[in-house]
Amino acid sequence: MRGHRVFIGVLTVGMLVAACGDDESADTVVTSTVAPATTTSTSVAPTTTAAPTTTAATTTTVPVEVPQPAVWPAEGVVFTTPEDAAADFLVNVFGFAPVLGEFQVGDSRSGEIEVFATEDGVTAVGQARSTLIMRQLGPDDGWFVLAAASSLATIDSPAAGATVDAAPLEVSGVGTGFEATIVVTAYVTGQATPLDNQVTMAGNFGDPQPYTVTLDLSGAAPGDTVVLMVRGGVGLETDPGDFSASPVVIAG
Repeated sequence: MRGHRVFIGVLTVGMLVAACGDDESADTVVTSTVAPATTTSTSVAPTTTAAPTTTAATTTTVPVEVPQPAVWPAEGVVFTTPEDAAADFLVNVFGFAPVLGEFQVGDSRSGEIEVFATEDGVTAVGQARSTLIMRQLGPDDGWFVLAAASSLATIDSPAAGATVDAAPLEVSGVGTGFEATIVVTAYVTGQATPLDNQVTMAGNFGDPQPYTVTLDLSGAAPGDTVVLMVRGGVGLETDPGDFSASPVVIAG
């Protein structure tokens, strides 16, 4: 209770009564007490407002598998071993089969194969000219060549897997070849006849130097995967030279 204020009224009356001819006196005190007033305080319980219930929305994302572009073979062609896919690629783009090194396992579905020049079609000569990146793809788990890589012949632009127009395309990187000659070519995946082929100059004697060429891709159809390849020019028919290859996809 908050402060109570008590009011007490006290009334004191002194009466002196003298009786005639009597010496007796009497003092009478009358006290009147007023009961204190009581103030009642009423407490009101605070009102509590319940917080609104929030229902979190749940979004389920279904991953969409995007086909991985490969330089060889065409979609739907199935090779059951990485060596078969690699040999078919080399025969179609070079017209002969350079010697393959042993398949080096990367994981259960991928690996690498080195490619060597040969003088007799059997014996490897010198250092590896390139390394083929191999992987199993598609519902049939066929083997594909994803790319070919060499530090002496590169395709730096456009990036592997880039989407490009069916139009003239600028290709650049570094290369080295016999008498500084290198060849840059574009193929539709699975087709041996090139869309375009350009000869240019770069480095010599194993010293890679920059190059830039323009390849005409206007003969490709929307959705095609196109292989871009650079190789060092050589004097031997059975030597592919140092080479790299990477895929791009035609827009649309």
